[in-house]
Amino acid sequence: MLQSLKLWRLRSALKSKGNSPEAFSAVIELGQLGGEGATDLLIEALARGDGVARSAARELGRIGDERALKPLVALLGDRDSSQAAAEALLRFGPKAVDTLIDALKHPDALARRLAASTLGDLGDRRAAEALALVVQADDDYAVRTAAVTSLGQLKDDKAIWAIVGVLKLRDETTPEQQAALNRLRDAANLAMRKLGDPLKAKDPSTAKSLLDAVHQAEAAITDSEVHPRLIGDVALVSNDELVGVLKELVTSSEEISWANLERREPLLPAWFKTYERRSAAARTVGQELHRRGGTAFLRQVFEQQLDSYPAISNWWSGIGSWE
Repeated sequence: MLQSLKLWRLRSALKSKGNSPEAFSAVIELGQLGGEGATDLLIEALARGDGVARSAARELGRIGDERALKPLVALLGDRDSSQAAAEALLRFGPKAVDTLIDALKHPDALARRLAASTLGDLGDRRAAEALALVVQADDDYAVRTAAVTSLGQLKDDKAIWAIVGVLKLRDETTPEQQAALNRLRDAANLAMRKLGDPLKAKDPSTAKSLLDAVHQAEAAITDSEVHPRLIGDVALVSNDELVGVLKELVTSSEEISWANLERREPLLPAWFKTYERRSAAARTVGQELHRRGGTAFLRQVFEQQLDSYPAISNWWSGIGSWE
């Protein structure tokens, strides 16, 4: 009975508007009280979006009730409370790993970046594969940089292929994007140093396997039958990057035409070497763009960004209502 009365009083105090001393005191007292009732009230307080919410997040991290994991992850995209939520999630330790891995697919880039950073701080290698995918496919360089940094912290040798891929990325076309790419490259170089030189491994078989991993990563990027942007989950690739693949495809098709006229072998990347690979790339991109915006969006991209290139239209036949 006494605890119920106390919770009722604290719930009332939490309704105080603004960063009132009463609300702050209620959060601290709830953190000390603990238990399901206190956790429920602190989770409700997260919706305030103010200093009280940040304090509530920290107390939830201290209590460690797993019911707070998803509400805290949802707060990672909130500009005012995201850092407090990340700090709270860190206090959950290994219990937060799966929820944070799920957060790597959050629609907000800030949330994905903080999830990636927190996974690195937790040091749990279960996150390595998911972080490697983020490094490869996320459309925000800051998120990829956070993921690369975390891979360096995890020191998981299986991450080498993803980090090598960063070092082979092409330069960007705008100063802002190039600066972001440079930060990603710097983070990748640092991560590689943290992973260490495979040749210095004490076990010769381990050294050879790590070196083979680097060579395989380089070969996978250089000789892949699939465009690097299309490896993994294409849902994580931005519209601009998808259209960029199509523009590269158009350039390759034009190179084939010129090579035929000049009676020479066309200079093509491995992923566009054959008609089948070019067709598969075009359809993969077309299907993803259609998923995002339907046939009208496909038509807009085709006419405005691809100059109605005929081969693209042929490859897109049968996607949605495309004829």
